[in-house]
Amino acid sequence: MPKRCRGCDQPLTKDNDSDAHVIPQALGGRLAPRGILCSKCNGVLNDVADLPLVRAFGAWPTLLDVPRQHGKQPSKMVETRKGYNVSLESDGSMMRRDVVYDVAPIPDGHNVVIGAGHMKTARQLIAKAKAAFPQLDVAEAEKHLKVVALPPDDEIKLSVDFSPQAVFGGILTAVWIFLIHTTGRAFLEFDALLKCIKSMQEHGGTFRYFVEELPGLKGPTVRFGHKVIARSVPATGELIVYVEILGVLKVGGLFAKGLPGHELEHVYAYDLAQKAERSSEFTINGALFDVQDWRKAGLGIADAPALRAHFGDVLTSLSEIYYKQRLASVSSADGEEPQSVKPAT
Repeated sequence: MPKRCRGCDQPLTKDNDSDAHVIPQALGGRLAPRGILCSKCNGVLNDVADLPLVRAFGAWPTLLDVPRQHGKQPSKMVETRKGYNVSLESDGSMMRRDVVYDVAPIPDGHNVVIGAGHMKTARQLIAKAKAAFPQLDVAEAEKHLKVVALPPDDEIKLSVDFSPQAVFGGILTAVWIFLIHTTGRAFLEFDALLKCIKSMQEHGGTFRYFVEELPGLKGPTVRFGHKVIARSVPATGELIVYVEILGVLKVGGLFAKGLPGHELEHVYAYDLAQKAERSSEFTINGALFDVQDWRKAGLGIADAPALRAHFGDVLTSLSEIYYKQRLASVSSADGEEPQSVKPAT
């Protein structure tokens, strides 16, 4: 019997089966089981849940060069504190993208200032100046083109949006796919999942934010990676879930209640720095896990100031480790000082 799509119930074939990423691959997700969703239904979840989750991280995946399963992180346009528009590349480089074409009269004629993010645009601007001032020597003008570094004391402005509206739908989807992958059960029908995603995005839900890792989780420190965990509380039958993305966003809480007899424990961990799965290195201390009040564990949206401070600290730490060290290694190999602009969270 062929497997059937958990969304539309159509048989899955080699033509319509798809990789159901637990965590979006744009955020470095590797766990992508097949045999769960057809490409059409997978696209529906991508639109309503995964894309908002990816957008919530803004330009940070490019800044950190988060390894993707396919392809590289795209370049991102960002702005600096001093008002420059900058193209941020996954290799850590930055290039100013402001277009400048200023003409000012001077005693001997006109002073033309041209600036552009790449040579093609610069040459187009020189051609524009040539049309206005036929006496301009194009070849001589091109000789004067040079790379101008960004001010070393400037900062690029980066932000994240980890509000329930932005991330809870993606977290719920990650849990839903993970549970199908590990248990064979959906726990929610597809239509109910879509309704639940909409409700959580509009009103929040039972999920909470964690500053530390999931209570009771034991294992090595993985600062730059993902975790997905599902465990039931034997005494109550409550199913508790937890999703950690890039070591920054940590969300979890009550997923289902009143399921006595359905004991389960599944832990998935992936280390992006080492590009290795490390699930087997983690265990859960049941004595500590089971006594938690999961409706109060972690922080809620009312704790916004503490959450903002926490996310700012974590992102700054990641940029220090995975961005600045990468620039330093590139510069040492080239024998030059790195040109960088500090991330400002």
